[in-house]
Amino acid sequence: MAATDLVARAFAADPSDPHVRDLYVGLHLARAIRLAATAREARRADIARRAIPYDTEFRDSPNVEAAFEEALRAHDDLLGADPGNEKVLVMKAALLFRRDREKGRAEALEILRRIQEVHPENRQVAYAIKKVERPCPRCGDTGFCPYCAGRGTKTFVRVERRCERCHGQGICPVCGIL
Repeated sequence: MAATDLVARAFAADPSDPHVRDLYVGLHLARAIRLAATAREARRADIARRAIPYDTEFRDSPNVEAAFEEALRAHDDLLGADPGNEKVLVMKAALLFRRDREKGRAEALEILRRIQEVHPENRQVAYAIKKVERPCPRCGDTGFCPYCAGRGTKTFVRVERRCERCHGQGICPVCGIL
């Protein structure tokens, strides 16, 4: 944490220094990625704990909602330092979409289309737009792995194993990896 604190202090002292800003964004990007993964894992664990059936509508528990909010705050902090950072914008769009596919779809598409206007050659953004626009036929647009029902594990003869299709992530292998 000492390096992160030093970079944060250096950035606070001179946010216009491009080298310090790049270092700040790089270090804090790793934290934002970790927080997004933690939020997804919290949801997966919550689904398994609550034994939510696959095709059942449900609300995230307060701790899952808090995990997604913390990850979004981390992305917003990065965008405060570097508002045009494509990587952070794409990751924020993916996080919004993963948090709530119905409500997050419009905001995610807005972010992705703004990036596409500025950088039409960015094929990753065009691919992400297609994934967000079109409902996934494999999972029924739930975002959860249809093979393990979003749990990340499968039980066979009372032995629980990690799902091989989603690698224990609980997310759809087609649309969940945005």
